[in-house]
Amino acid sequence: MKILLVQLPTSHLGAGEKVYPLGLSRLSGTVPDSVEKKVLDMNICVDPWPALNEALTQQRPDVVALSFRNLDPLAGHQASYLSSLKTAALVVKNQLPDVRVLAGGPAFSLFARRLMEEVPQLDVGLKGEGELIFPLLVQPDPDYGSIPGIIWRDGGELVLNPPGARIDMDTLPPMDLGAFPPLDYTHGNAYVAAMGIEGKRGCDLWCGYCLYPFLGGNRMRLRSPVKIVDEMELLHKDAGIKLFHFTDGVLNRPADHFEALCRELIRRNLDFSWTGFFREDSLTRDNLDLAKKAGVVAVYFSGDALTDHGLELLNKKMTREDILKASRLTAEQGVLTMCHFLVNLPGETENHVKEARQMLDELLAIHHAAGNLGAVIFNHIRLYPGAPVTQKLIRDGHLDPETDLLYPVYHNPARGSHLLHEFEARCHSAGVFSRLKLDQHAMEVAK
Repeated sequence: MKILLVQLPTSHLGAGEKVYPLGLSRLSGTVPDSVEKKVLDMNICVDPWPALNEALTQQRPDVVALSFRNLDPLAGHQASYLSSLKTAALVVKNQLPDVRVLAGGPAFSLFARRLMEEVPQLDVGLKGEGELIFPLLVQPDPDYGSIPGIIWRDGGELVLNPPGARIDMDTLPPMDLGAFPPLDYTHGNAYVAAMGIEGKRGCDLWCGYCLYPFLGGNRMRLRSPVKIVDEMELLHKDAGIKLFHFTDGVLNRPADHFEALCRELIRRNLDFSWTGFFREDSLTRDNLDLAKKAGVVAVYFSGDALTDHGLELLNKKMTREDILKASRLTAEQGVLTMCHFLVNLPGETENHVKEARQMLDELLAIHHAAGNLGAVIFNHIRLYPGAPVTQKLIRDGHLDPETDLLYPVYHNPARGSHLLHEFEARCHSAGVFSRLKLDQHAMEVAK
């Protein structure tokens, strides 16, 4: 039996930013030795489609597994990667009509039934985590009816099997570093770490726009700090990785787990750095100092709202003062900081916009003297089925319930559609003044 594992293209070709296929690399490690295996990450190919065609022609696999990581690029880009999944499935079936085509990944899991309907060339879909399920799917003649967490075709009908148990994080299979060499990903990135590392899965916060609890579960499943650092040390020593990004939805919750991770990193005294998303109201001076000693080089915040109205709407369970306090801490410590905010939120008034401008100016002033603000990233809410904000917009009559959310749909009413650009310009001016060590007051007068 022969299998081809394919990471579908879900990045802007030519951007130069590469992301190691962490999920597919772990699945690759679960393929039995008796199965002939080849892999292809289309994101690192100069021209991915001839590469796929060549892989199919040379190997002629019995099974092709398509990993679909991102549905669209977010960050305000009106683009969809659905064509990557559709085109790949068509190419595979055109070349090898009898091949079994599997699909999975976070983007697939969000729209599993819809994508199986949209892409009839897919035979089986894996909804959710794959480490426990994938080995069952790559058997010569799998019994689909007995495999949890998959969606499959039974004649002309789609059958969605009940989900199975979630994996214990300390039993994660190792990455297949031979199939997916990390050094293929570590050259050229200007903005993000190419290598992800998992400290936990799941989230219990239920932010109003977010589907992390649906993907990873609504409670945090923690991985042993020793096992986390074991993997980082292996990647550092064997593959030369010097910068990691934690894929956790929130890295510094719970605090005891985060601090134990930092202490383990400090104990080993390894020569690499890391980044991650931090929750503002969980950040303290002590644990930020611990993180610095452990190698943190950039803190990402996702406060998401600049107003009390927005924080309540998005169910952030924190205050504007929490956001300001966290920025003061990273500015005092001189830690590179990235902030993410959603703008033009539902129900905003002109008073809310005024409050947002004032809040943004406070944040810029905090970071000005330290010169530690890497970027402020603005976006509009990407609407997903089932998300609380989406449901509220439907209830309030602001969103047609028949809207097709498979394709990128953002909440961005015309009255405030200029705000993202206005706020970006505000931050750009502040960044230039900070780097040139110019007077902040002059910038304020110019506004």
